[in-house]
Amino acid sequence: MVSAARSLAYAGTAAAVTLSGVGAFTAPRAHINFDATRGSSALRMKPKGCAATPLEKKKVAVFGAGGYLGAVLFGFLQRAGSLYGTGIAGISSPRAICSTGAGAEGLNKVLAAQFKWAFASEDLIRLVDTTDAAYIEERVKGFDAAVLGTTYRLEQRPVTPNTYDNKGVNQKTYEIYLDDRYGAWDANVPADDDDVHTVIFRNSVQACKGAGLSHLVVLETHRTVNPMDFVSILEEEGVPYTYIRTASPMIKDKTYSFEKGITNKLDVSRLAAGSTLTRFDASNCDDPGDTRGDLSSRLSGKKEASESGHVQTINREDLAALCVQSLMSLDWEESRILEVKAESGEILSTGYGTKRSKKVFDKEWCPNSDLLGGVLAAL
Repeated sequence: MVSAARSLAYAGTAAAVTLSGVGAFTAPRAHINFDATRGSSALRMKPKGCAATPLEKKKVAVFGAGGYLGAVLFGFLQRAGSLYGTGIAGISSPRAICSTGAGAEGLNKVLAAQFKWAFASEDLIRLVDTTDAAYIEERVKGFDAAVLGTTYRLEQRPVTPNTYDNKGVNQKTYEIYLDDRYGAWDANVPADDDDVHTVIFRNSVQACKGAGLSHLVVLETHRTVNPMDFVSILEEEGVPYTYIRTASPMIKDKTYSFEKGITNKLDVSRLAAGSTLTRFDASNCDDPGDTRGDLSSRLSGKKEASESGHVQTINREDLAALCVQSLMSLDWEESRILEVKAESGEILSTGYGTKRSKKVFDKEWCPNSDLLGGVLAAL
């Protein structure tokens, strides 16, 4: 393992950069974490993404927004679009890309609970036929970027009337959920290694390319069997992308509200676009039963995990925030792969929910997101 130090622009401090060719991560990578940027000039570095030109408001579409992680992503984009300085549009954007009305229902349930009764009206939602790239393309025209998943959680649902049902009544389709939708039906759903997943992904990428979108953020879900199938499609289609993946078990905070902000200290590595990726151990990539929402129990859980040597969990909400921050901080003309894991130790807290806290978060799209910005700027 070879270590080097790279000077950060805008003076004065250095962040550790590690090149590695060992273990599951086989490609050389730049590596940075929260502690390396805390108190450093990395937090003051100019963003290179849409936040670099905040007056040019960028419209973002979210595919599979009815899934939990997709819905949280949508909520963060809504909040970012209401604030100056993010470069995210707040009019007719973000746009939820779903297959049926079930996706819209799932989205609004999460927005209401996690984002103080936020709501996505019909003008912010488009129902698409995922088997038809041209149909999808028409629904993302005029947008600048999109967030996609690799292998979605699929659910067989009736096609919503008066949408793309031109083959008669009682037609079925697959709703796409970015990450999971708890309570979704499992009947008649293809396996995670079925070709239907790469077909949906390729159609979505081709649609975005045809519509002229400038950048794609792709989140590798825990269901992904062969990540190279999706990386290869991105390379073939030639749309600049940020591909985000994690080896940490993912958890959902069942009491999450956006005021909690970022709770994990994140360790981020950057790999070159097109790098060879291997599948993470599926048994280690998701823990849907772990929904610890109580702060004291989660602090205890983090400490116990660290002492026992177990892999640290990462919050789904933090991954969603990282996707949004990558749009603001990273150059849209470049492609890269980001591998993320949670660091051991204490979780971050904004003080939300404590008795004496009087902090107001109405001017922040996600509290502690400046730390994410620092990490991404230093890569």
